[in-house]
Amino acid sequence: MGTVLVDDHVLLRILLDDEPDELRPLGAGLATTGLWYHRLCRALADQTVVGSMSRRLGSGDSAMAADVIAAVVDLPDNIELLTLRTLGWPMAELVRSGIRLNLLSLEALAAARYLEAEICLAAADQNRPLLEAAQVLSIPIRQLAS
Repeated sequence: MGTVLVDDHVLLRILLDDEPDELRPLGAGLATTGLWYHRLCRALADQTVVGSMSRRLGSGDSAMAADVIAAVVDLPDNIELLTLRTLGWPMAELVRSGIRLNLLSLEALAAARYLEAEICLAAADQNRPLLEAAQVLSIPIRQLAS
């Protein structure tokens, strides 16, 4: 079974009821990080932000957008959201071991290790440093096709 740790782009697809077929095996859990969750919230809350997530919502009607915002604000219980209370120390240990990444990527690595999860990124989330660090740490990671 296991758990799949998703970035904000994939999380939005899930909340839009557009979960990629290849995302996870039947029965596998879903999780995201606090910073990926925040990035999704920020993209949806700020009307001036124009990016792939806001464009995706812009293609739907206002009722659909309101439903998605409600789902983001009250994240479904079946999506685990790890906090820095849990990940702060593991992130510090990664830095101590020589991992040099931005905070968002560091949190993702620590969350994947904590959950023994696979990291799943949207194709739009090009993050070579995270991909390389995950490989060094033997953390499964993959990018979904668009």
